[in-house]
Amino acid sequence: MAVKVIPWDGCYSVMTRPGGVCKEVVAPSFPRLYFHPDSETLLAVDQCDWHELEQESNRLTYCLAKRADAVQRIEQLQKDVTTLGWSDVPERSRYQNLLKEEYRHLDEACQTLRAELAELTPTENLPVATLLDEKSKKNALGLMELIDVKGGKNGTKYVYVRSDKIRSHWRRYRLNSAEKKSGGKTFLRAVEYTDKDGQTHTRHEIDPEKLKGQLAKLKPLMKAWEVKLLDDNSGVWSVWAQEFNRSLEHSPYEGSGMAFDAQAQLLRWAYGASMKGVLNPFEIDIRTGQYKPKAELHGKTSVYANLALAEAKSSGKLHLPDNVGVKICYPLDPAKIPGGGMGILGTFRFDIELALSGSVGASLGIEAGVNITCDRAKGLPVKAMPDEGYGFWRQIDVTKEGHIPIGGGAELGVFVGAEAGANVSGALVWLNPDHGDKYSTLAKVGVGAAAQAGIGGSGQLSFAWKGGKVRIHVSGGLCWGTGGKGSMSFEVDGPAIMSEFMPCLIYMLRNADYVRLMQIMMADDYYAFCAIPLLVGMYGINRVIDAGGNIATELKNSWDKKDSRVALMTSILNTKGDCLKFAPPESKGAAIAALIETNLWDNVASPVSHGETTCEGGAVFSARKRAIIYALRWVQSQREYENVMQHLSKMPGEGKSNWRINEQKVIAFLAQGEAPKTYGYAGSLVPGAQNIMIEPSQYAENLRNLYLNLPETPAIPPGHVNMSILPLREVLPTYLYSCTQLIDSLHGDTE
Repeated sequence: MAVKVIPWDGCYSVMTRPGGVCKEVVAPSFPRLYFHPDSETLLAVDQCDWHELEQESNRLTYCLAKRADAVQRIEQLQKDVTTLGWSDVPERSRYQNLLKEEYRHLDEACQTLRAELAELTPTENLPVATLLDEKSKKNALGLMELIDVKGGKNGTKYVYVRSDKIRSHWRRYRLNSAEKKSGGKTFLRAVEYTDKDGQTHTRHEIDPEKLKGQLAKLKPLMKAWEVKLLDDNSGVWSVWAQEFNRSLEHSPYEGSGMAFDAQAQLLRWAYGASMKGVLNPFEIDIRTGQYKPKAELHGKTSVYANLALAEAKSSGKLHLPDNVGVKICYPLDPAKIPGGGMGILGTFRFDIELALSGSVGASLGIEAGVNITCDRAKGLPVKAMPDEGYGFWRQIDVTKEGHIPIGGGAELGVFVGAEAGANVSGALVWLNPDHGDKYSTLAKVGVGAAAQAGIGGSGQLSFAWKGGKVRIHVSGGLCWGTGGKGSMSFEVDGPAIMSEFMPCLIYMLRNADYVRLMQIMMADDYYAFCAIPLLVGMYGINRVIDAGGNIATELKNSWDKKDSRVALMTSILNTKGDCLKFAPPESKGAAIAALIETNLWDNVASPVSHGETTCEGGAVFSARKRAIIYALRWVQSQREYENVMQHLSKMPGEGKSNWRINEQKVIAFLAQGEAPKTYGYAGSLVPGAQNIMIEPSQYAENLRNLYLNLPETPAIPPGHVNMSILPLREVLPTYLYSCTQLIDSLHGDTE
């Protein structure tokens, strides 16, 4: 027998013909009801249409779930790779391949999401409290948040679809607008609450009974099956209200109201509200469909971890481009470095803390906290990791402008959230070789940082000295990669200038084999950085900060003051050269230039300059000679030594000259009073001796040997992956000290 189902209420028909007889029957088609809170509209969708609607929602949810799943896997791999030793090359290579594969999955999920949402209208241009549909597609296209009246197994079921999937012929039932107060919803009630300071305030929450009463007034207008569906599932409103109201009670944003507008709908979807009812990647393995073991779920982050559900506000700490950072590279000069190539200056990471709402927050949710966009409805990445290298291996040439995409991707921005009024704070951190594999804070997000542009340099990274602070300006491309737009400035001030920035700068110079990095900083700024360790040695960091933009003048004036020069020499001696450990070659050259000067800042009889150690005796300028050698204690290579001697000028930037000629000036100073002196029989001092030869010091010889025993270039050549994590090494201690020697010329004995 064949059965032909004739549509009731204009739905669909099915015909089966297993035999030769056909019989027609009439069967009802069950609708579904969805509530759109923003427009306070109940939407009745027939069976032939709601199936398509659910498929649309499931498709978007699945894309979000795939993205969240890939991010979880990437984070775990990055965590695992940091536990490996640097010598474990095979395992690191394996993890690199795994990361590449996971980034591919992330790329695919983001690209799919972008394609689905590319035509969305910026949310500030959407009509207020209007349920859009296919007819409005030409003028506006939004993401609609619908509450399924039947609910779901995990409570409230959220359905999200693009508005062009909502058909204009679907039946609509609007709540009584006469009871709606200005700016509010008919289903909300005012409640008083007490904040943590004991102050009483008023806020609004969902009143499920009030909503049921409003819906009851619509029943005379509804179909019988719609009324039955509403009555059978009346408990859904209490579940929804409980979820939202509890979110408001425990929210960190005290006093905030509930949000149902277009931006709130987008933000809740972006954080995976729909995942709760379909696919939750924190509970289900998206690729196998199996539930994750409870042990694996322990400590996992909820999809709502950083989302205040009712207010649609978010906060979180982002690691850009990921939690293992990005290697910044700099082209090496082939005229100085055989073969040229790229030097790895170091590894940076951007830890940004954000408090976001609306579409900026939605972008954060969509992309796992990676991209913030000025476009109010979009924010999906052109590509999750488009640059060469992945994860820990990612590298970017900071001297090149980041590629800005055209067309659909032109609105992408990494730091535009700050410009959009988002609460942004955080820091630029770097992998300090002296701290092993741990990151340390280099700079903090500056006040008004989003507006500080053009501080020097044309690439993706620039350093500047402004107002007694180091300003580090970064582009979106450096933080995220190709297509990343926007920029932000970070600031280094106070003691961190010497404790963090100067070490970072010196490691960058070392890794680039002492190329001055002029493509990421202006010359005046670089020479200001050279003056910093000198002035700190003379006065301390506060004088540097107070000098501000007049730091060069401050240094020049200081050289004319004997007390300042003595203070620098004393600082070098007291720290055995550590105060110049993180100083550019120009700084070391300036310090030595001042120490060998004898006609202006000290006379021959100066007790400070001639101060001797317990084992010294009979020399001249002993204190200055020790300071000169200590100034070279942390020289890393012959190349750096030559660079120091090239810049034997008290004012960094005044020019450079032949390093060998300058070295001879230093040797001549060190050799003063060092000529061996021979004396006759010294009586009981050395019994049986005929002559005693006294060598007061050996600083000139030490300087020559120090240079000869330095590596021509650092032990690991510039550009090598391990170069950026190699700590500085001091010269052999034997070249730093000198004692007076008494030599028995008859027996050759030394004391």
